[in-house]
Amino acid sequence: MTRTPFRRASFAGLVAAVLVVLTACGSGSSSTAGGTSSGTLVIGYSRQMTNLDPGYAGSVDGDGSVQRAVYSSLTYYDANQQLQGDLATDWKQDDTSTWTFHVRTGVKFSDGTPLTTDDIKWNFDRFLDPSSKATNAASVRAFVKSVDAPDDHTVVIHTNGPYLDLPDRLATFFILDKDFVEAHDGQADAALGTGPYEIKTIDLENGATLVPNPNYYGAKPVWKTVKYVALTTETARVQAAQAGQVDIAIQYEPSDLKLFANSSTYDTGDQFSGWNNTIRFNENIKPLNNKLVRQALNYAIDKESIIKNVLGVDEEPLAGQVVSKPWDTLVNSDIQAYPYDPAKAKQLLAQAGYPNGFSIELALTQGSYVAQDAAAQVIQKELGDIGVTVKITQAAFADWVARTYSDQAPAMYYIGYNSGYKSPAARLQIYGDTNPQSHYSPQDTHYDDLVTKLIAAPDKAAQQKDFDEATAWFRDQAHLIFLWPQPLTYVINKNLDWTPRPEHYLDPQDITPKA
Repeated sequence: MTRTPFRRASFAGLVAAVLVVLTACGSGSSSTAGGTSSGTLVIGYSRQMTNLDPGYAGSVDGDGSVQRAVYSSLTYYDANQQLQGDLATDWKQDDTSTWTFHVRTGVKFSDGTPLTTDDIKWNFDRFLDPSSKATNAASVRAFVKSVDAPDDHTVVIHTNGPYLDLPDRLATFFILDKDFVEAHDGQADAALGTGPYEIKTIDLENGATLVPNPNYYGAKPVWKTVKYVALTTETARVQAAQAGQVDIAIQYEPSDLKLFANSSTYDTGDQFSGWNNTIRFNENIKPLNNKLVRQALNYAIDKESIIKNVLGVDEEPLAGQVVSKPWDTLVNSDIQAYPYDPAKAKQLLAQAGYPNGFSIELALTQGSYVAQDAAAQVIQKELGDIGVTVKITQAAFADWVARTYSDQAPAMYYIGYNSGYKSPAARLQIYGDTNPQSHYSPQDTHYDDLVTKLIAAPDKAAQQKDFDEATAWFRDQAHLIFLWPQPLTYVINKNLDWTPRPEHYLDPQDITPKA
């Protein structure tokens, strides 16, 4: 299946609904989604939400999609990936470490409270506080020094030296109401924003219902009601579409899209995304503290074969780095993917003192990554071929996330990232020691220093040079297994228009009835 950037690839419809056994509503069920007639849009996403507070890490296609519908940011990327002003009408760089953003007037939170520039300043100060418990605070402190609100229409951001990507980085810096946050401290399912929609009901495990924000400053929301439904397994996603229960849903295994080859209800699509899948390590668990072992595991997996025969898409393995074109603005063209070389893998294990291999856990989350389970089975076999016995475990997304953040993180866990922004420094920063999902032993302070240098690159040429240095080091250290970019797969009601976002945002403002 060939993928085309930002263009839906249609197939003709439902051939074999009967092939999926025990469907929840029966293969003959009529459509129960909103479609275009009821004013209700039903969106199926692939993992449970964990927290609507954007200060805490979540998933772009779970928490992030609801956050983006409820909150606003100073800047944003439109559906065609062009950076636009949101709360900011314009901005300029005053000097190497000072930026001025002019803020639109008349903005209100959905409860009618006016938005002020002091509110915006507080959102930054919240993260700049060294005692902040927000998991995203450290990443903000890495590039922001302080923020001023000199008048009702201006916010001035002082960075820690040059930071070329500030407007881009702020595209996912959502603005919250101070009083609301303080009144709902620690309440993961509470949200109040200035975005196009507001929360009507929410259940973090199962979904949310949104209604238009009556005070929204932008284009009037198209939908009277938006329902987000968690479809956390492949079976659930297929069944929901077979029963006509969703208008749009993502993360289908490419082979299952063929079930809808002659559907009168749905088109299907498969395109590139900005997600890059890896297997991360807890290096506090031996022998993953040994670089030679980590390199051996990279050599042991035939990524090209898995992409072709399991994912069934036209893609290349990650080129020894955690970024990939066409989403990322920078890649290191001087490094390549670890080739499939089991003999080399065995040699490195012997050199590291493990000629007979070892046993280890690979932890999966339920239904979050395209063809993850099937790929993991192949990975288990290929690591077994070099003497590494892999025990696969699986948990619900929220439980799995909590574990990966803890001191009891799995030895290995299958994970993909997309930050929602394109800043090269921020993309690499995800893998630094300050990220709570990094478990390096010993700490890789050299990588952190390289990324810090990249953050402060004074121009594009220096940025590329620093980026290349950081990615080359990270490849050599093999702090993870580099796998492949994940495809964005989906079904969509034929009566709807949508430009898929590579970062997987499911933004109701992007989805409209066909004329």
